[in-house]
Amino acid sequence: MSQNDWLVRLPVFQGPLDLLLFLVRRAEVDIHDIPIHTLTDQYLEYVRRLSSVDIDLAGEFLVMAATLVEIKSRSLAPATPEEGDPSAANAPGDDPRAELIRQLLAYQRFRTAAEVLEARRKEFAERAPARVRPGAADAPPEEEDYELEDLHLGDLYAAFERIAASIDLTRVGDHRVEYDDTPISLHQEDLVDRLVRIEAHRLTLGSVFDGRTHGERIGLFLALLELVRQGRVRVKQDDLDDDIEVTLSEERGPDAPFAASN
Repeated sequence: MSQNDWLVRLPVFQGPLDLLLFLVRRAEVDIHDIPIHTLTDQYLEYVRRLSSVDIDLAGEFLVMAATLVEIKSRSLAPATPEEGDPSAANAPGDDPRAELIRQLLAYQRFRTAAEVLEARRKEFAERAPARVRPGAADAPPEEEDYELEDLHLGDLYAAFERIAASIDLTRVGDHRVEYDDTPISLHQEDLVDRLVRIEAHRLTLGSVFDGRTHGERIGLFLALLELVRQGRVRVKQDDLDDDIEVTLSEERGPDAPFAASN
């Protein structure tokens, strides 16, 4: 028997939740209705093989395995309804899978977002560059070594002319850059003024940027970061699906001076 007969290859997962999501998808069931008994058995089988290969890698998977065994045992335990309320044991909040399902749903959202970003990255990487003008040199000229102190403005202009001559600028399209010189402190005053005037002194992050140009949104975002650093506003999100809220800080009122920021 050769050494290769003992070689073990396992699929690579980014973590316990990645493995669980794979098992749920393979079973073709809804996450809200995961068969905890089957899922636990399949998960433990993978962990047994993994721990025999690399115990260090299996550490975090073993923690999730213990959690699954606990959930499975709780689901097998007889229900103990509260006194005077026979249906309490069947309440949705008593589902031992609830926390696991919440984690899987959150992980699935981030995993889907990552897959979309990766697809866009590949699409952008496969885009064809601007077409070279007909008649332009096919092979770029050999690069020459220059000393920085020997260069002058004419060399820079000549290099730009060579680049412009090799690119079909008619295919590049118009690109306009708008310069916004509004001080960040002015955006800070604008944001604080809106928080002062609105009821409960609270805004959602989306409403902060509504109706604003790209330049204004960048300025407002930088202003928000600076206000948070100064302790004048607070940003919070109670749950993953909730809106991000911006509120005036109780420690420092609206009349607190602005720090210089541009």
